[in-house]
Amino acid sequence: MNRIISIMLVFPLYGQVLDNRYHTLEEIYSLMDSINQIEAIEDWVHLDTIGFSTQENIPILGMRISDNAAIKEDEPRVLFIGQVHAEEILGIEIVLDLMKDLLFPDASIHTHMNILKQYLDIWLIPTANPEGLNVVHDGLDLSYRKNKRDLSPSGPIPNGLFDYDPSIGNDIDGVDLNRNFQFNWAFGDTFLEPDNSDYASHYDYYKGEEPFSESEAIAIRDLALGNDFVFSIVWHSSRSGNLSEKVFTSWKWEEVKESPDLGIMKSIGDHIAESIETEDGTSSYLSVYSGSRNGKLHDWFYRETGSIQYLIEAGTSNLQPDSALVENTIARTKPAMVYLMDRAIGYYADASQITGIVYDAHTGTPIQGVNVEVAEHKGGVIKPRLTNEFGRYRRVLDVGTYSFSFKAHGYLSQEISLVANNSSITDQDIYLQPAPIHQLNIKLINDHTDIITISGSISNEYYSDAITISTGDNFFQLPEEEYEIEFPMYNEYVPWQKTINLNNDFEIITPYEDGLISDLSYSFPWQESIGTWIMCDTVLKTQEGTLYENMDSISSEMSMMSDAIDVSGSNRVVVKIDHRYETEWDHDMISVKLLDASDSLLASKLWSGDQWNHFKSNLLTATSDSLFDSVRVLLSFSPDGTVNYRGWEIRSINLFAISDENLSIKEINQNRIPDITMEISGIYPNPSNGRFQIELDQYPGGKAVLDIYNLLGQQLYSRKINDIKLGRNYINIDLAHLNGIISSSGVLFVRIATQKQQVVKKCILLKN
Repeated sequence: MNRIISIMLVFPLYGQVLDNRYHTLEEIYSLMDSINQIEAIEDWVHLDTIGFSTQENIPILGMRISDNAAIKEDEPRVLFIGQVHAEEILGIEIVLDLMKDLLFPDASIHTHMNILKQYLDIWLIPTANPEGLNVVHDGLDLSYRKNKRDLSPSGPIPNGLFDYDPSIGNDIDGVDLNRNFQFNWAFGDTFLEPDNSDYASHYDYYKGEEPFSESEAIAIRDLALGNDFVFSIVWHSSRSGNLSEKVFTSWKWEEVKESPDLGIMKSIGDHIAESIETEDGTSSYLSVYSGSRNGKLHDWFYRETGSIQYLIEAGTSNLQPDSALVENTIARTKPAMVYLMDRAIGYYADASQITGIVYDAHTGTPIQGVNVEVAEHKGGVIKPRLTNEFGRYRRVLDVGTYSFSFKAHGYLSQEISLVANNSSITDQDIYLQPAPIHQLNIKLINDHTDIITISGSISNEYYSDAITISTGDNFFQLPEEEYEIEFPMYNEYVPWQKTINLNNDFEIITPYEDGLISDLSYSFPWQESIGTWIMCDTVLKTQEGTLYENMDSISSEMSMMSDAIDVSGSNRVVVKIDHRYETEWDHDMISVKLLDASDSLLASKLWSGDQWNHFKSNLLTATSDSLFDSVRVLLSFSPDGTVNYRGWEIRSINLFAISDENLSIKEINQNRIPDITMEISGIYPNPSNGRFQIELDQYPGGKAVLDIYNLLGQQLYSRKINDIKLGRNYINIDLAHLNGIISSSGVLFVRIATQKQQVVKKCILLKN
């Protein structure tokens, strides 16, 4: 109790009181709710609760502004967030003013604002930190930065008190929401980590117990993953003044390592910065690279979703200026948001952008989840850029010619050159051909009389599925692609792995057998080694500290070689490594190599990037038409010495050897029955009022699925088919029971898909 009383006797920072110009949380939400109730603009506005705060469960409201705002349409989307850090409240007023301009524009901007509303889907979130905002407006601590996560001086556990300090820093409670995102989260501040500068901001940057531990960060994450935003701005303010009046873009680490789209991001950032005049009127904002790695929102946004998000530090170290300067700041920063919206649609701005819809060439329906890669802007650090629910892809680019590739499970890949120019947006639809379907039989054999069941996986670069097989034949129907099939096995049983290009019907035999096993972990670290390998408990690490060395020049490769292992009489050798790693994507590589007696390479695997959350087993296999003599395992780590991460940790390495009589892949083409094409020969009546009959000819038997889609590719109806005969069938459909999902007339597509065939037919729906 004494501690609380002493805190409350301290005067607020600077002796400052907030100007009444600033909106409290209650005023913000009351304003948004009242706008949402105005009948005249109800089609332009949709108010949504995107999540809740961590400690006090306060709603986080977002307002969607568009011409059919309640409906998600195939339009470019932009996002503006006013406040993440509690004390940085200027951005709230900036975003609220944009809301006013969009919904109640004066005559000078009326046409412009209506065009933006018509062609964009605009999201406005005035505050993403309502708890912290209340702390500031209640006058408890005008320098408060975090949310109100309940912590205690003895550790990151609740104590039922709000532990804060009205001076800068030393606030025990709370998590810095702009350190709580998953990308590079590990490099943020730990609990009660002191600030070694003279700035006195101890504890203000606590990253949380784990990525997305905070509900506020989860709310923004889920909004981002559910909406493919083209552009975004998050408004901040720099309390120290060191970062004031700057526009940050993602990322340029150590002055050399650039994000794949840095060129276009920086050029747009330059334009944004030039459009904002500084507070003293002598120049414009400064466009800079983001160089830190500590769980920031804008880096995660770009890496995870492809959205180009800018962190803008509005104002100066005077974080909460008076009303006159608030109005002045709003007027100076407004052009940045308007320009970014104009840039998204190419309206009185550069239009350099390539977009389109990817369709199924047979059915004409849009395909969601197609991996769209631009060769000139690729990198392992970024997540795959996928088409959205409308089949839409969109890439903002500099003027030039680009090599696009389109890949999706079940379709033949397509590559095409596309040109971006400033005069208009390039619109190029893509039609992917479905890949042929082949049968793969994975035949499990064992010496036991009992039936054995094992689990494994089948995967490639854009598909992964867990599978289970039992003794005997196990049939899979798969599109023509290359697959890696793995069964890790357990105990002394030899793991099995094979890569197969499935361009025909094949049979492969998987033996369930025990074999020679060598535990190579017991002798960690191996004597023949170079570098800083170290054992910590039972785990082998690439370094003693948290991060591997970040040297000023290119470092030499770390390596470690096992002794020779006698595998005489075997023709299949498998290395099973249980490990986790975090290295610089595409640059700092780890590898496992299998060498023969003369140190010639038999097999190898390389990894880079982030697989740190849990230890994972990987397999490396070498086979021989003759027999092996002895083998050695070589571990290598090749950092380039510029950006450091947590390195490589290895829990175990086991080597298995076996004489396998079934190394080959058997092609199955004997006595194959020719495929008979299934077809929808008629839909009656067509047009219909929602009740119709499908005539299905040459049905091959077995299970199928009947789906109905609209023109946008949205699934309206789905039904399993498992009770009809071979040949001709009649299927009755009644769409009148879809509870209003189909509310108007239009074109529908009926698709029936078996494991090996699919057919589509168009029908017309006429509502009364």
